[in-house]
Amino acid sequence: MTLAGLGFALFLPFIWLVYWLLPRRAGWQNLVLLFASFIFYASWNVRLLPLLWFTILLDYFVARWLEQSDNPQRRKRLILSSILYNVGILAVFKYTGFFAQSLNALLLSVGLPSTLPVLKIALPLGISYITLLKIGYIIDVYYERVPAERSLLNFALFVSFFPHLIAGPIVRAREMLPQYAKPRFLLPEHLQHGVSQFFLGFFMKAYVAEILARFYVNPVFQDPDNYNTLGHWIGFFAYAGQLFCDFAGYSLMAIGVAALFGLRLPENFNYPFLSRGMMEFWRRWHITLNTWLFDYLYSPMTTSQGWMRGRLGTGFIIIFLISGLWHGPLWTFVLWGFLHGIALLVQYRWDLFYKGLCRKDRKFVRWRKSSPYQLIAWFLTQSFFLLSLLPFRATSLSHAYHYTLGMFHSTGTMKLPLASLNLLVCVGFLLLYHVMELKPGQPWREKLFALPAPVRGLLYGLVIVFLALFMPVGMGTFIYANF
Repeated sequence: MTLAGLGFALFLPFIWLVYWLLPRRAGWQNLVLLFASFIFYASWNVRLLPLLWFTILLDYFVARWLEQSDNPQRRKRLILSSILYNVGILAVFKYTGFFAQSLNALLLSVGLPSTLPVLKIALPLGISYITLLKIGYIIDVYYERVPAERSLLNFALFVSFFPHLIAGPIVRAREMLPQYAKPRFLLPEHLQHGVSQFFLGFFMKAYVAEILARFYVNPVFQDPDNYNTLGHWIGFFAYAGQLFCDFAGYSLMAIGVAALFGLRLPENFNYPFLSRGMMEFWRRWHITLNTWLFDYLYSPMTTSQGWMRGRLGTGFIIIFLISGLWHGPLWTFVLWGFLHGIALLVQYRWDLFYKGLCRKDRKFVRWRKSSPYQLIAWFLTQSFFLLSLLPFRATSLSHAYHYTLGMFHSTGTMKLPLASLNLLVCVGFLLLYHVMELKPGQPWREKLFALPAPVRGLLYGLVIVFLALFMPVGMGTFIYANF
């Protein structure tokens, strides 16, 4: 079951009705959502449901013991045991095969026989997101930023709430636990916000991302030799649009579903293709992951008393190597993370150099604020991000290299449907989505949501009819569900 699937279209209305028909008490409401979350999880792999229950119980009691203990050594042992367990579970399920394959390849390269078996293990739903969520919670309790949650029901829902279970947003205890502690009431703004966000996200995922993936991305990346240079470039740009609409669309759907239950999830995307620097880009793309990495890893690492203290540039490389490996057990993801770490290091050094120029001559301040400088900065930022998607999409380093060569020379033919209404709609949507945000004043989405209810209803109806006619049948899963 996914948020964009037919099963969810039957599942959500039933849970929503039960939720709002019950008494307006937090306990009853949370129990319904927890039951729904377990059903949602079990729809992917019911055999792994006990693992979710055990991890919930473990960190619930670890947090309570942390709060009750005054012994520094015992507290360190508790937090270390929780982190090691969570990281260990993630490593076993997600990275065992990766490290076994890498070691076997290394042994073969030096003439030794490979001996490690490569295991194929079913990946628990949302394990990467759940791991970060729980580690963040335990760290917050350890440093007394939040109190340990006393209600096991509330904590279990905090970990497993089904809208953010597959692919985020990665929520924090201080954001969600206070909401779970209070009863929710059905308000018109919840319905308005929830339906609007869900419809926009659904259109982005179920239509735009699927059209681009099915007809332009997958064919070219799966068999690049059959396509000419133009086909390689079209597949390349289409993947950028697919990735954005798939992930940003999912985040909007998750935010919309939560709003229907009177809950608020954090924003995860903020028009990243308008960014004019890589630091700005990562404050706009997958916001909850990057704030987590910088709050719980980068800041403690660069402010510690060890060798890493003050080494901000080196910290960027380490953090994005971790981010790359977090995305998946492939060397292509490691390369992608390394490239972005280098990009942030370069921008950091450039900013230091340019600040020195500004102190010497104020004309550099004016130049940095000028339109040509901003346009060049935008072009370089977006060009780098787009090019970095080649290893991100490729199945191997050799595949990425081969595809890159095809972007400059290929003997294939052009077989992609360019004269297509679907392609025109997808490209037009992506352009308007960002260009309209450039207009001063109230953001266009807020203007849309502020329209009278009959007008919004008519728009939703037209979108539903359009999707019924043109939406691809048999949609794939969310890209980030694999991470």
